[in-house]
Amino acid sequence: MTRKQRDTAIGRLGILNERIANLKEVSGTWMQQEAIALVIDESQREVESIEKVLATRQEFLFNFKGGGWNSEIAFTREEAIEQAIEKYGTPSEDHKILNIDIATFRVATTSEMAGLLSLFY
Repeated sequence: MTRKQRDTAIGRLGILNERIANLKEVSGTWMQQEAIALVIDESQREVESIEKVLATRQEFLFNFKGGGWNSEIAFTREEAIEQAIEKYGTPSEDHKILNIDIATFRVATTSEMAGLLSLFY
């Protein structure tokens, strides 16, 4: 997830919570109330789904230009890059060791992690 995607999800969460609050204030016939209850239930399920995604950190893999790899745990790709730069320094052509390749940041998959970790066995 990118920072922009995370911000979009947070905005959607606000809209859904506002919708739920507004719908709880609406009155009408029992048929209208049943329809409103369905919309509220659907909105609440979407809120729960978004909150679960927003609370989940992902492992991002990246490579070094001189060879090797590492990972960062973060909510967004941008946050993972910031953490790596904090640990290893700003990428530049002057660094010969541990020069981060920002273009290689990606969400780790189970198969990729297994393959990379097999290099240690």
